[in-house]
This record gives sequence, structure tokens and C-alpha cells, in this order.
Amino acid sequence: MHGTLGLLLLAVALSPAWGAAAPAAPAPVITAEALGALFDGSASRAPAVFLGSKAQGWDYQRLRQTKDLLSNGGAEGGRPILPFTFNLKGGGTLTAQSAGLEGFLYAERQIAKEHGRDSVLSSLDDYFKYLDALLSQADTTQEARAKINAIRDSAVSPGEKYSSLIGFVTDYTDGLRREMGRRDGSSWIKQARIYEIFPRAYNLDGKRRAEGRVMQAGFFADFGERDLLDLKDQGFDTLWVMGIFPIGERNRWGTGGGSPYSVKDHEGINPELGTPDEFRSFVRRVHSAGMKVIIDFIPNHTSMDSNLLAEDPSYFIGREADPSRPRSPPYGSFDYDSKGKIYWISHGGYDNNGSKDYWTDTAQVNYGNPAMRRRMIGIVKGWVSRYGVDGFRVDMAYQVLNAYFGRNWGVRLPKREFLEEMITEVRTDYPGTGFIAEAYDGWDTLSSSGFDLIYGKNNIDRPGGHHGWFDALASRDPGWIREAVRRAGFLHWQTGGADMMDFVGNHDEAAPQRTFGPWTRGASFLTLMMPGSVLFYGSQEIGYDKPNLDKEPKSIPFSVPATVDWKNADPDTKKFYNDTFAAAKSLHASLGEADLEALDGASSGWAGYLLTSRSGGKKAVVVANPTGSRVDVRISKPELGIDYRGELPPYGSALLRF
Repeated sequence: MHGTLGLLLLAVALSPAWGAAAPAAPAPVITAEALGALFDGSASRAPAVFLGSKAQGWDYQRLRQTKDLLSNGGAEGGRPILPFTFNLKGGGTLTAQSAGLEGFLYAERQIAKEHGRDSVLSSLDDYFKYLDALLSQADTTQEARAKINAIRDSAVSPGEKYSSLIGFVTDYTDGLRREMGRRDGSSWIKQARIYEIFPRAYNLDGKRRAEGRVMQAGFFADFGERDLLDLKDQGFDTLWVMGIFPIGERNRWGTGGGSPYSVKDHEGINPELGTPDEFRSFVRRVHSAGMKVIIDFIPNHTSMDSNLLAEDPSYFIGREADPSRPRSPPYGSFDYDSKGKIYWISHGGYDNNGSKDYWTDTAQVNYGNPAMRRRMIGIVKGWVSRYGVDGFRVDMAYQVLNAYFGRNWGVRLPKREFLEEMITEVRTDYPGTGFIAEAYDGWDTLSSSGFDLIYGKNNIDRPGGHHGWFDALASRDPGWIREAVRRAGFLHWQTGGADMMDFVGNHDEAAPQRTFGPWTRGASFLTLMMPGSVLFYGSQEIGYDKPNLDKEPKSIPFSVPATVDWKNADPDTKKFYNDTFAAAKSLHASLGEADLEALDGASSGWAGYLLTSRSGGKKAVVVANPTGSRVDVRISKPELGIDYRGELPPYGSALLRF
């Protein structure tokens, strides 16, 4: 978007009120006077308040609205303000990586550093309009708006106005960021070093025997202090225990015990792993070790014989069966008996590049049913209140967004996003609860819904761009990796929106050695040295990989029995990860909170980044070679006292401290 009109363009609503998702239409032009009404939001939203002399107290609504001001731009009703686009002198544009004050300032600093401030002075009038539009969302920002308008109307040169405006907005934004640091109870998850465990296959007994010990009880009863301290010593502070729910039996997939995402009881513990009391004690042990626990929330579907389906078939996408052929449901559905009636219930489905595919061991939840929305919110809150879990990884979160759900199922939906409603209600009662979205699209809507982290896998087409970490590493393209680092650097710096959760593997992906080949160690090294949140899938530190290649590329398949072989760990792989875990732990302890800056070695065939401690002084550089050739590394940053020359062998990596 360009010029004055671009400031006021709003994205097309993701879904209409009580209707299926509509096809994209030209974005309307909204006058400045009309912005206030749009930002008022729906009746379900509390009056907007920001930091300021009129603000009283602090609650989640205020926190969320401040996040919108900083990074999301305001997204109530499905109409987010788009990130600002800077017009550069001499041609070209640069779009901020997010809407809001943080995106605006980060881009402005980049332009001033790379092109000089004169390159954007011609767009000064647009700055004032954009910032006034952002701040117009609440009357508590009247003083700030008045200051900005006074700068605009002052009888000084454009250069002086520019300096005064950027100086004031920087101070104002820094104040909001500091307040966010004090008030955001879930910010811990943006720093979490997460170790994912699949208990069914983790083979705790085998791990015990490999260590010369013996397992005494079920998984949750036996996973004890020593196990936790071992992980903590490796630098992990959060456990994601995946697959803890009872699994459906009808149409169960494969011979390995079924898919852990075909859940029979969203509120229960799989008895093969332990009892509810044992899980509660497990959570307490984790907390006593100074660590946190996250579990899955699977909102899109249940098993075909789930408790929720038995409770009320209207919770699901379906209809009463055709009486002339009740046992012959259409493709993508199954027949289900309830209270003397036969229903045709849809299998859980998902958008696959514009067509709909199904998981044929699941039933599709209906978010057009307000009662089901309330039921699901109660389930999530129950896990926090009864067991004290700290957060949730939300399965296939983007498929529940109105834009996808309406297109997939053609149902009437409220304007309000279910996931925003859920997170708001959970955080109102439990402000420290963290939320991670498994998502491959819908970044901005998920961020404005309240997610702290979103999967860092693939590129996403959005204003300001998005380069996913995992796919960039898999490409072995130094330029792509550089762009993924740039995106990660901004997301790690900003406080208002979701950050990217980086990984080299999880339970859905092929083992790293099959994804990255000889580049596996370099990709892992580059990832584990990153600041912020990183996910690591338990068993990959020993090179375990037993896929069912006919059906699943996963290193630990769901479709056939799988048991991690701890005794026969690959010694070289184990040593590499032990050494890398130790180096990453030492680095992060030394630097503390650190900013991330991409280094441009693409033309020479390498990728890397600079880490700068926010507490002052300390710096480190991480470099890696994703190519099969030896490369020369040259890093010259005289303003930071860094002047390095070296070389990396094929697929090599290095940590340099300054």
C-alpha cells in the first residue's frame, strides 16, 4: 500500500456475521473519522483502555488492547489495520513486519540505518496519519495524540519534525514495552526451551535400563526428579507431554495404539499412562523442579466414539441420516447412533491447498454451535484449574479460524474468533497460561487472538512477509535462511504479537537426518543457539528414527508400535547433542535476554546471526554452512568491535564469543 490512502486501508473481514466465509473482495477505504467506530469492536469486547492518566487497574482486556497497539494494530471484528508501508526516495517500498507501533519503529530504524532518514522524509505526512489512526482506538491516548499533532503543526523543518516524532514515539513505545514486561503473565512461554515427549513411545523403562535403573510404576508416577533435572541440565525448562488422552477405538488407525489426536475424552488421562491423581502429582514435581508443563488442546475434532459426541451430536458437523439409506453416509461422513436416531457425522477435515481432506478416525467439531464453544472453553479451563498445567499447544489452530472453518464447512459463524474467545476467557481467570498455535497460515489473526507462539515452519503470504524457520533450513539456501533469521529477529524483539517457535523436528516431521541430510548438525546448532523459544522432540538426541515409510515419515510413527531404543543410541549423535545443549545453555546464561540480528553471508554461501545481550556488552556470533563446499566467513562490524575472518567446512557451524 502506498501514500495516504494506504494508511487507512483495512483488510477484508475474515468472515461475515453469522454466515459462511465470503470470497475476498476489494479492501474498502475507511476515513479517519470512521476508524473509531471500527475499533469499538463487538458487544463482547470490553471498552478499550490503554496506559494513560485515565486508566485504572489492569486486566487481560487491557493487556490485550495494549498488545494490539504495539504489534497487532487492532483486530476486532476481523478487520486488522495493515502494517505500514514506507515509500523510499528514488523508488521502492518497505512494509513493516507488523501493524502497530513496534512494527512501525522497527522498520523505520532499518530504513534509517540502511538508507538514511532522508530516504523517507517525503512520507512524513503519512506517518502522522498512521500513528494518529493507531492511537485513536482509545481516549486514554489523547495526550499522546495531542503531542503528535503538535509536532505535526509545529513551524519547523521536515527534518526536525521527523526527529521529534520518532523520538516521542520511541519513548512512548518503550514505556508500553516496559509495562508489558511487568504485566504479561504468559510471556514466559516466549522464552521456553521445550522438550516434547510422546509417553507411549518414550520407553521410560528402557531409558531406565540403559542408565542402570528400573522403572517402578506407570509413566506419570515414575517420571521423577532425576529425569526432570537431567532435562533441566540440558537447558530445557518446559515439558510438552504429547498424547496423554484416551484414544478412540472406532476406526482406530493402525496397530500402534491409534492416533493420539483421535481423542475419546478431552478431559481424561489415558489409563495406560497413569491416573488423574498421578498426572496431578507429575505436574507438581515438574513445578518443584522449576519447570513448566504444556499439553495439547485439540479443538478441531474428536474420535468417532468420543464422550462429546455421545453427549450431544449437535456439537458436531452433521445431520440426521437419510431414512432411506441410514447406513450409507456420504463420502467424508460416518453413521452414528444416538438416543434412537441415526446421524451422519462428518469426519474431521482440513483444507489442503484449496480442497478438503479428512482424518477418517475422527469427528468434526462444529464452531457454529455456541454450546460447543462454551463446552470447549470449559475443557481448557478445567485442565488449568484441576491440574495446574501451564499452557497448551493448540492442534491445527488455523483450521479453526473463521476464514478456514467457514470455507471448509459452510456453517454460520459468529464474527468473534473462537480461539480469541477461548484465550480471553482462560487468561481472564489464569493470566499466566501460555498458548502455542500449530499453524501454517493465518499468522496475524492468530497473533491478535492472543497466541504467544506460532509454529515456525513455512513461509506465509502476509503484509510484511513471513519466512518460516524449518523450511528455510531444509532448503539449505543461505539467502532463505537469512530472511528467516530477519523475521525471527523482529518477532523476538517485539512484545505485542506472537513469536515464532523454532524447531528442527517434532512428532509430525521426518527425523532431522532425513529432512536435512548432512546438514542436520549445522541446522540443529543454528536452531538451538537461537534466543527465545525452541522446541526439541525427545529421542532425536540419540538419532532414533523408525518411520513407517508406507504411511508416515515421522521418526516415531502412530500407525505401528514404536519404542525408543535408548540402549542403542548413536554415540556420535548423542555426543553432538549433549555438547550442543551444554553450549547453548552456557551461551544463554551468559547473554541473558539477547537481541537477534541476521548476518548477510548469502553471497559467500553461509548463514548466521549476531546475538547482543540486552543487559549490555556481551555479544556472540553463530555461523553455519548449509552447503557441501568449504566457505570463507567474513564479519566486519567495527562499531561493535567485531572483525572476524575464518572458514567453515562443508555443513560446518561455529559459535564465536566477543
